[in-house]
Amino acid sequence: MLANINRLRKTREIQKVFKIGKAVKSANFSLKYAPNRLSTSRFAVVVGIKVDKRATRRNAIKRLMREVIRLNLQSLAISFDIVLTAHKLVNWPIKL
Repeated sequence: MLANINRLRKTREIQKVFKIGKAVKSANFSLKYAPNRLSTSRFAVVVGIKVDKRATRRNAIKRLMREVIRLNLQSLAISFDIVLTAHKLVNWPIKL
């Protein structure tokens, strides 16, 4: 599980990243990031209803994304607020 100090929890913090952050996109994900003044990076994971209508699948996708972040946290840049958003694909590669 991703530690609480590494999570963006408040709506206004996430909205700030969307407002002032820069974006990077791929076929499966988009990433918005903005610098923060902390000694650690914080993350939020967004999986919309268009990815899958079932909440259990969306939550499972979020858990997988958070686990990937947790395992690679040491190699990621520090002092950023990052929002990772999953996109809908026709053939989603994960069978949950």
